Amino acid sequence: MPLFKHYSLQSINSFNVPALAAHYIPCTSLKDIEDFCATVYSTKKHFYILGEGTNTLFVGDFPGYILHIQLPGIEIIQETSHKVLIKAAAGVNWHKLVLFCVNRGYGGIENLSLISGTVGGAPVQNIGAYGVELKDVIHSIETIALATGKKIIFKPSECAFGYRTSIFKTKLRNQYIITGIVLALDKTAKFRLEYIDIQKKIEKMQLKQLSFKSISDAIIAIRQQKLPNPIMLGNAGSFFQNPLIPIEQYQLLKSQYPELVFFTTCNKKFIKISAAWLIETAGFKGFRQGNVGIYDLHALILVHYGGATGRDVINLANHIKQKVKNQFNITLIPEVNIVEP
Repeated sequence: MPLFKHYSLQSINSFNVPALAAHYIPCTSLKDIEDFCATVYSTKKHFYILGEGTNTLFVGDFPGYILHIQLPGIEIIQETSHKVLIKAAAGVNWHKLVLFCVNRGYGGIENLSLISGTVGGAPVQNIGAYGVELKDVIHSIETIALATGKKIIFKPSECAFGYRTSIFKTKLRNQYIITGIVLALDKTAKFRLEYIDIQKKIEKMQLKQLSFKSISDAIIAIRQQKLPNPIMLGNAGSFFQNPLIPIEQYQLLKSQYPELVFFTTCNKKFIKISAAWLIETAGFKGFRQGNVGIYDLHALILVHYGGATGRDVINLANHIKQKVKNQFNITLIPEVNIVEP
């Protein structure tokens, strides 16, 4: 198991904020993780599991161990004329997995194109976009139990998937390391086109025949228009979740703000409100505070212009939360993992 001390994390977090890890362990094999379980975890040391750092904000230097999961590999483990099971290791870039699938005509995750991060982080967050969530296509999740070093496989029914959450983010947080997932995809799956943005982009692209690949291309184009490239401008994508509020609160808010942007949910007692709309209506779109700010093309994206710290980003986020709370009586919840020293 390789181990580095006083390791800079700036190049492996998409906010590009400076931070040092007291100890850094790159894990490129299952043995590296098993060694971590037997040595570091058994001594109850402070640790954090890192993928590509695209959904993480380091507020300062990390005094414990950063476990950087870099397990490689994608393979087809079962295929019929209509169905296919795809296994991907936790360190695989999520978008590369999407491209692997759509280029072969495997459907189910094309709407999740260009979501940043790794395969290992996807089930923790239950990533989702444009009407599709990872839970819709998960067949199984492969893990290692940190307490024992043993391999454990989870079925979807055991994962407590919810809106941007799972059992690995709540009850079992830091008890298992995800090493890979198996997806159940469908070559004849129906296209998910209910979002207006997708319909408009497809119309603009003048596509004569739809495919999983063409839908993926459309969504890539949409996301590239809305989201800044973290190489050019530090960010972690959507900083806040779209809040769920009771239907009664929604009705009151709708009467005050007829232009309110919202989404229906499976639970008829709650409505999902656009966090971007709340932030923009509160006057923050394009707002800048020192070397951090709100992206001028999407109010849900907090950006780092350079020269700031993770604490500066948190201060801006707290300022936004307070004003949204005061104006709408809605508490915004970060989607980004905030790692305090």
